[in-house]
Amino acid sequence: MSESLKFNSWLLGKLADHARGQTLADLLGSVKTEAVPIGDGVCFLFATDFQGGDDAFRKRCMDWCLRPGRTLLLVPPMKLEDCKQPQPWRPLAAGAIDASKSKGLAKLLSPELKYEMTTDMLPTKTVDGEWNRGGINTAHYKKHPNSGLFAVTCLPVWSLSVLDHGKHLVTWLNELHALAGEAIEEEEAVADEARFAPSHEHYALMLHLTSGRWKNRDSALRALKSSLVLTLPPERADECLKELEDNGLASEGDLTDRGKEILWSSPYAVYAGTLEKKQ
Repeated sequence: MSESLKFNSWLLGKLADHARGQTLADLLGSVKTEAVPIGDGVCFLFATDFQGGDDAFRKRCMDWCLRPGRTLLLVPPMKLEDCKQPQPWRPLAAGAIDASKSKGLAKLLSPELKYEMTTDMLPTKTVDGEWNRGGINTAHYKKHPNSGLFAVTCLPVWSLSVLDHGKHLVTWLNELHALAGEAIEEEEAVADEARFAPSHEHYALMLHLTSGRWKNRDSALRALKSSLVLTLPPERADECLKELEDNGLASEGDLTDRGKEILWSSPYAVYAGTLEKKQ
């Protein structure tokens, strides 16, 4: 391929162990991840996994792609039902498609299309996300101009047809991911982490912050006193929370995006998943 991929990519959910994911792994070097990844790039996920996931899983996905330089890309298969996150969208059985003016990947895969969609998200025109006579095959959402990208495509980007036309997929992905903006430099965050390593008490507090929704730090600390799951002496809890806040891992009774990344990449991630589901 004359053009190279300009970012990392991951396979999340059922796609990671599916033959369709192997196509993406072979062409792009996409790697399997068992949780929402840490770092910048494109994360592929079956649309059905997102549509059928619980609120906690969808929230983790949405939190991850808020940061610039990150694209969450939902790919077929899809459930023919309404989805309200991040804005309303609904897959439909594909009707008559006019791809005569399309190019690259959209044109290549148009004969294999099983879905199109209606949505309040924006059709992604840079990748021929809308057919000539209407009908959307790819749409995206950015929470604000400096955020990352949430995208849904009806194109079977994992199709075996792409194996002989890998450059079309690479070009398409580079153009799509460019909408996610420039990744934030990690130098300061790495330096902070080198100075601050959360202890088991910090992680206990981080798990507590994950287990509920608090109005502010004081309400979070008050709730910890009556927690049946986690215990931490009040004075120490206040100290730990201040240290998390000073290091950019917590704010106003909640974990920051950085705090969530550190928790979900730690040995305590399994507990976080259990507690988060109880919200």
